[in-house]
Amino acid sequence: MLDSITENTNQAIIILHEIYGINEFIKAQCQKFIEAGYDVFCPNMINKPAFSYKEAIEAYDFFIKNIGFERYQEVSALVNQLKNKYDDVFIIGFSAGATIAWRCCENSLCSGIVACYGSRIRDYMDLNPACPTLLLFAKEDSFDVHAVAGQLRDKQDLSIIEVDARHGFLDCYSKYYDIRKSKFAEESIECFIRRCRKNKK
Repeated sequence: MLDSITENTNQAIIILHEIYGINEFIKAQCQKFIEAGYDVFCPNMINKPAFSYKEAIEAYDFFIKNIGFERYQEVSALVNQLKNKYDDVFIIGFSAGATIAWRCCENSLCSGIVACYGSRIRDYMDLNPACPTLLLFAKEDSFDVHAVAGQLRDKQDLSIIEVDARHGFLDCYSKYYDIRKSKFAEESIECFIRRCRKNKK
C-alpha cells in the first residue's frame, strides 16, 4: 500500500488499480493527488509486483481467480476506518478497480466515487448510490456502453459521462491513450470532487 505522505490534511483518496496492479500509471495518479494535498491510499489488491501490459491475459486470469470483485468489501471497510480520521474519503478506480469502486457506492460514509471505464459495472446494475458517484465510460469498449448508461442514468446521486475514446484512454502508458480526452476526464474528475466537498459545507 502507498500510505499517505502529506501532513495536515483532512481529505483522503483511495486509488483502486486495474488488473495489472500498482504500475507506473497508478503511481502517477497517486502522486498527482498527493501533490494536490490529499492523503492517498492505494491498496495492492494483487499483493505482488505489477503485471506488464503484454501480460494482459495472465493479469486478467490472476485477478479473476485470486481477487475478484468481492474485494469491494475490504475497500468499503477501509472507507469506514478512514472516516474516523478524515472529513472526506473518496474512491477513484480504473477498469477492474472502477467496478470495485462502483460496488462501494452504497456506502453512505464515502464522500464520492469515481469509476473510470469499469466494464463489469454492467454486472451490478441493481446498486443504488448512497453517495455522489461519477461513472466515466469509454464509448469504444467491449460492451454496449450507451445502453448500460441509459439503464443507470436515472439513479439518484449518479452522474455519467460517455467519452468518445477507447478503454484505457486516461493511461499515458496505454496504446489507447488520448491526451485530449484524458485532459477532459481529469478536469471532470477534479470538478466532481470539488463539487462533493462544496456540497458538504
